Amino acid sequence: MAEPVNQLNTYEVMPNAVPQAIVVSCSDPRFQTAFDQFIATELGLAKGQFVPFVIAGGAGVLAHPERLPKEFKFMRERFELFRKHCPSIQRIVLINHEDCAYYRMLTEKIPGFLRPHPDGQSHLSRADMEVIAAVFRRLLSHLGLQIELYYARFADSEHTRVSFDPVPI
Repeated sequence: MAEPVNQLNTYEVMPNAVPQAIVVSCSDPRFQTAFDQFIATELGLAKGQFVPFVIAGGAGVLAHPERLPKEFKFMRERFELFRKHCPSIQRIVLINHEDCAYYRMLTEKIPGFLRPHPDGQSHLSRADMEVIAAVFRRLLSHLGLQIELYYARFADSEHTRVSFDPVPI
């Protein structure tokens, strides 16, 4: 006879989730609360209505498929998997943020890898947003997803508040 399940150790799932979007954001713990609030408030997506794709650098890898082929392949294959198993997904939201450690790592480990930005390295992730849109259209258009781009920047000098700027495509 099977042991009864201890109700204190069980957790709720969403068996009928119908995601409408994939949201790609960075794993930087400083931004998680802001990302959650932005997704719910400004994007209007509740848990179960989107597939969270949280990865160091957020959408940054998509700007450099030729230089980061393994990372790009990983993301492409996940997008294809999400799209295949969740045909309800119609849009993809790509978020980069200011002061990204992923971008800092790339510039430190691979000198000359990223083009210089006049406002400093913390803005490289913003400058890449247009490149990301072009690469997505060129290499991932087969997914048939509407692309939305946002850049999270600090809204105060203490770095305790974040604003999300839509990036025109």
